Amino acid sequence: MKKILALFLVIFMIGTMSFTAFADYLYDWQYDWDYDWHNGYTNRIEITFRVGDSLLNINGEYVEVETPYVVDGVTLVPVRVITEAFGADVEWIDYGQWIVLTYRNVVIEMQIDSLHVYVNGQRQGLLFPPQLTNGATMVPLRFITENFGADVFWNHYTDDITVTKDVFDDTLFDIEDVLRRSTMPMAGDSFFGWSLRRTVDMELGFRSFDGRRNTFWLDGSHATIQVNISDNVDDLSLDILQVLEFEHARRFTVTGHGIGWTSSGAAYVYTRHRTNWGFVERRVFLRDAHIVVVTLNMSWIEDSNERDEHTAILNTFDFVFNAYETEDLSNVVDGMRPIEIYEFNIEFRVPVEWWDAGWSSRMNLFEFDDMSWETMMETGYMSLEIFSMQDGDSIEAWANEYLMWSERFVNPAAQTMSEIRHTQINGVNAVYYRINFTNRGQEFIGRRMFWAYEGYMYTLLVEVIAENEIIIQAIIDSVSFEAIDYNEIEFILRPPVYYDHNVPVATVRNTIMGFSIDIPVRWSRMWMDSVFSDSRTGIDIQTSRHNRNFTLEEMKELLEDALESNDIEIIQDFTPIPSSELSSSELSGYMIKVKMTSDMNLFDPFYIIEYMINAGERSYSISAIIPERFFTPANLETVQRIIRSFVVN
Repeated sequence: MKKILALFLVIFMIGTMSFTAFADYLYDWQYDWDYDWHNGYTNRIEITFRVGDSLLNINGEYVEVETPYVVDGVTLVPVRVITEAFGADVEWIDYGQWIVLTYRNVVIEMQIDSLHVYVNGQRQGLLFPPQLTNGATMVPLRFITENFGADVFWNHYTDDITVTKDVFDDTLFDIEDVLRRSTMPMAGDSFFGWSLRRTVDMELGFRSFDGRRNTFWLDGSHATIQVNISDNVDDLSLDILQVLEFEHARRFTVTGHGIGWTSSGAAYVYTRHRTNWGFVERRVFLRDAHIVVVTLNMSWIEDSNERDEHTAILNTFDFVFNAYETEDLSNVVDGMRPIEIYEFNIEFRVPVEWWDAGWSSRMNLFEFDDMSWETMMETGYMSLEIFSMQDGDSIEAWANEYLMWSERFVNPAAQTMSEIRHTQINGVNAVYYRINFTNRGQEFIGRRMFWAYEGYMYTLLVEVIAENEIIIQAIIDSVSFEAIDYNEIEFILRPPVYYDHNVPVATVRNTIMGFSIDIPVRWSRMWMDSVFSDSRTGIDIQTSRHNRNFTLEEMKELLEDALESNDIEIIQDFTPIPSSELSSSELSGYMIKVKMTSDMNLFDPFYIIEYMINAGERSYSISAIIPERFFTPANLETVQRIIRSFVVN
């Protein structure tokens, strides 16, 4: 008999969530030639003006400045143009008339009327020195912007000058100018141990936070070389990879397939194929626990000589890293990756295995985690939140709010918190409390810290497996920060930490399924308002509609097989839903409460309260899914309030 209750959907999802399609990760990072690499995922810095005009277009806004001029082929512009376009910091030092410009990882020091300039401490020469003109500091445009990683274009017909720089959103450090300023003959990654020959026109178009995705642009992006690294989750062999690669390539016009070797003897599977947009050669390596896919993409517009040149670069890819001749793209130091959040003037380090998990649209929240993709289990997590300090705020009161919320909504049998303790971070007074909990049979330990500095409040949470507790202190010790520029960040409101039952709710009307229900405003709404989720506790409410009624006997029959599973413990067998728990006397039904566990620790234990509500000739199943860590009377009360608000329209 067809099983239509939501409980079966939950069981099915849990049973399959740790398995992925076989080797799908090999083909997740294919180059998309329809994708606009200059606009997607990027913010563009752009300066446009005509020599002799005082009106400049800076990032889409017209700004009037001291008129730029040209001397000996060098265009000089007011330093204000640079600071407004790039958001760079400028410092004027009266003694010696020095100008210091800082943009991300580049510091330029120059002196009025001097041809000597220092870039990150290295002395270089200018073609024409900075000047003081009508009280404005005029600086050489091309030298500064190119050192900031921008491109400068001059239209000799119109005298228009355009400066552009693309800044990627999903990388926390600036990689645009890494190769542009390098003099090394090779580029590579010391952490993963690979390198390839670089050319004068090669650019690093993209590099992911963890260094596993890299795209090099060749010849103005008409060709690219991608280096993508994934975990060998399915323990694939080179023989299996050869079969998989051929099956992938045969969707196109295959021109080559086989086994090859690098100059150092590293074996790889290669495929060559043509598409309606160009040529592709893929080389797949097995390295330790990783699969490394190196892909050369070339468009049709290239001639055979260009293709040979690009293939020659591909042939230099190898698992050899010579620090004396290779520009190292890795920023890993002692097993930790440095992170700098420029806008908030804060730096810290995270373990190299951790990922940037910051999918939130909140600019004041930064998240990182360590995920086991084999078990889909989070083994480490860090979050940093920053808010403005308001009158009456204190870090002790803020920490107490969190503790009061936890005492009400966190199951003390699954998680415990310590009392508030005092400490320091980066020389600033702070408070914290410790956290202990169990997840899938593993003991976890955590620490949540609170501190305030120059008008802003910070909270840092780090949770790891207990045996890795040393990581918590390593992250905390790495934190350094300076005052946040209020003019750049402005005011960030700190929302209240609700710890009582008076949480605002909103009535959600699902016109397709014909019901309305009151959901706490902080919860997320998904699947056309049929699934509701609380990200703070992990509680989900799932609804579905059936075009018939169910008797108690029919419900038992439908769930009979599922309830016999060793992973399910019946906490409360089928009972009628009390009329006081329903919004109308016209509604009736039954409920069952079960606990889901896993002998294989595939998921953390959780509870399901299944409601089957009959309403005339139709019925609704509502599943409340509550993680054991948050199975408390307060959360049960929240679920009951939601069920009581359910109205059939």
